[in-house]
Amino acid sequence: MIVVSKPGTVIVEGNRRFPRSVEAALDRRRAEALGRANGRVLDLSDETAREVLASAIDGQARPDWDWVISVAELIRFPDLAGALGAIDRLLAPGGRFAAVEPVIRPGTIRVLALAPWSVTPRVRGFHIGRDLVAALRTTTLVSDDISRFTFRTAVAPLRHFVSVEARRVELKTEEK
Repeated sequence: MIVVSKPGTVIVEGNRRFPRSVEAALDRRRAEALGRANGRVLDLSDETAREVLASAIDGQARPDWDWVISVAELIRFPDLAGALGAIDRLLAPGGRFAAVEPVIRPGTIRVLALAPWSVTPRVRGFHIGRDLVAALRTTTLVSDDISRFTFRTAVAPLRHFVSVEARRVELKTEEK
């Protein structure tokens, strides 16, 4: 069952139903990211953390998080650029962002071929196949590490993933 959140920013809630092998690998990657994180950590796998992000998207952000971690959780937010902008605002100067998200390799034919998968029970309602790296460029977050990987699964939209780690930088203006 999929439930859409309260008025304001939309969050697709409900249980992800990824294939077991994909879910297990994502759990390992989440544990690795949490192991690297220190300070105040906003882990988007928690429903309360997603509400914090939704509030930030709606303009109520306080930059006091040292880390924001998303492992296949940004697929719950229809406006990827808006979610990343809010994460940027939530992070303290020098704060870090780690994400692992499903992507679709570029190409119109590939996108059209995978479109029917969007109505299957495993991915219905979730926003998959977006370009996380391009959307990240709309923020002040600077990528430190980007890698792409593939899972062996029959669910085509859940084969290709990208892993990104970025840090928030403060833009300095030159004094004359």
